[in-house]
Amino acid sequence: MHIIDVNELTKTFKDSTVVDAVSFEVEKGEVFGFLGPNGAGKSTTINMLATQLTPDSGTAAINGYNLVTQQGGVRSSIGLVFQESSLDATLTAKENLKFHAEMYGVDK
Repeated sequence: MHIIDVNELTKTFKDSTVVDAVSFEVEKGEVFGFLGPNGAGKSTTINMLATQLTPDSGTAAINGYNLVTQQGGVRSSIGLVFQESSLDATLTAKENLKFHAEMYGVDK
């Protein structure tokens, strides 16, 4: 079973295609590395797979959930650690947890 299934995923910003028809599959239990030089589109691809960005074309499924039409399912089945802090300094720790849990549909 493919835990990640990506087909021809593309993302363009203005006149620049930053992810150009990327396709790959990751099997359940497989160790997978996503490598490339700066500017190759790694972060953009990951952001699309995490539902932070919407692809311009192509399809993808995470744990069987369609990346575009089933974002709640995708979000509830993945974990994501940001490179930079995503905490709001004006919120308490509890408020930050509640905010991020609500974004990803995590039950209380």
